[in-house]
Amino acid sequence: MFGTAPDPAPSAGGPAVVYLCPDDGAASTDLYTAWCERRAAADGWILTEVITDPDEFTPLGQRTGWQRITRLLADGAAAAVITGNRRMIADTPAAWTSVVDLLAEHGAALTTVTGTPLHAP
Repeated sequence: MFGTAPDPAPSAGGPAVVYLCPDDGAASTDLYTAWCERRAAADGWILTEVITDPDEFTPLGQRTGWQRITRLLADGAAAAVITGNRRMIADTPAAWTSVVDLLAEHGAALTTVTGTPLHAP
């Protein structure tokens, strides 16, 4: 499906943000948030913000929440992004490549609630 780079586990300890764009509505946001908070704690990340977008059909670059993520990465205010699952950030291989490239540019990690490192800096 999508290419991954899960070799080393992301190094934790820095600031992390949760990014959610659940396709099953706002009711699941609280559940995903709790799972991501637990993942951050288990991995030693310092969770600084939970950012959500309401519409999975809006292109990633046009989502206000994702725009906030990119600003935090550019400012060095986030060393990791934790998400519920990869579909929340990419629905095609090209979109996935763009996300991985962005994270690599900023030396940031990407992981899911299951702890699967999707990109390690």
